[in-house]
Amino acid sequence: MEEINNTQDRNIKKYKRLSILFAIIALLSVGISVYYITLSREQQEESKTIEEENNNLQQELDSILLEYESIKNQYGELNNQLTEKDSAILAQAEEIRGLIASQEDYRRIRKKLELLQNQGKEYVHLLDSLYVVNKQLTEENIEIKQTVTRLSKEKEELSVEKETLQEKVTTATKLKAYNISLKGVNLKGKGKKEEETNKAKRVKKLKVVFTLSEEELFPAGELNLYCRISLPDGKVLALGRGDGYSFINDGKQLQYTIKSSVDYDNKAKQITMEWNLRPEDYAVPGEYTVQLFTENDYIGQAKMILQ
Repeated sequence: MEEINNTQDRNIKKYKRLSILFAIIALLSVGISVYYITLSREQQEESKTIEEENNNLQQELDSILLEYESIKNQYGELNNQLTEKDSAILAQAEEIRGLIASQEDYRRIRKKLELLQNQGKEYVHLLDSLYVVNKQLTEENIEIKQTVTRLSKEKEELSVEKETLQEKVTTATKLKAYNISLKGVNLKGKGKKEEETNKAKRVKKLKVVFTLSEEELFPAGELNLYCRISLPDGKVLALGRGDGYSFINDGKQLQYTIKSSVDYDNKAKQITMEWNLRPEDYAVPGEYTVQLFTENDYIGQAKMILQ
């Protein structure tokens, strides 16, 4: 009987031990389950936090780039002068984008974002400076163009004024011959006595007398005068037909009958020019014309008729 009781006691103790073991195992299972559930939630929370951080960083980067592009568009072609700076900023943005995707150290990423923002501000500052300089250059360029236009207009006006003045001076300084007379002269008393005649057969000499005008503005000094006497048939009396007996007037080469050099002193001067008829130059009835010239100008003419 005692042995049976001992056996029952042992079985009871065994069951108790097993019950305690199972209870411990159950508690461990519950503890482990709770741990893994807690760990999973923490991991989910951490993953969510990382995702939110990534999104925030990406949004911040996109915001910086959007503002940067907006500012660039406002300045237009000025950006072409800062291509090196622009390339550096875009390269920095691309690096930050890669760091965000690889979930690198967020403090490092934020420092780089701060650096990127400062680079953008520096870029804007440079654009502002360029804008101011370009504006000043544009205003100076406009002012220079206006000045050039004004000076060109003034020069043109001065040129017109000069031409007008020169024309007035040229007109004012042009010599003239007046009281011009062409006379036939007969020689008597072995050629010592002269008398005017209008009879062609008696004419031995042609005499031209005129007064050269007074002109204070005309250059004083030696002055060449040319006289052309035309016969009724239009032939011009001359000692020869070569260049040595001609002069240029108004682009034309003209033969002269008589050439005379006078000392012009800006005062009215009476001039006499004579042509002694040679045997081949015998006078004929008709109208004779005398034309007078200086080196540069035609100064007058007169006619006579011989019977």
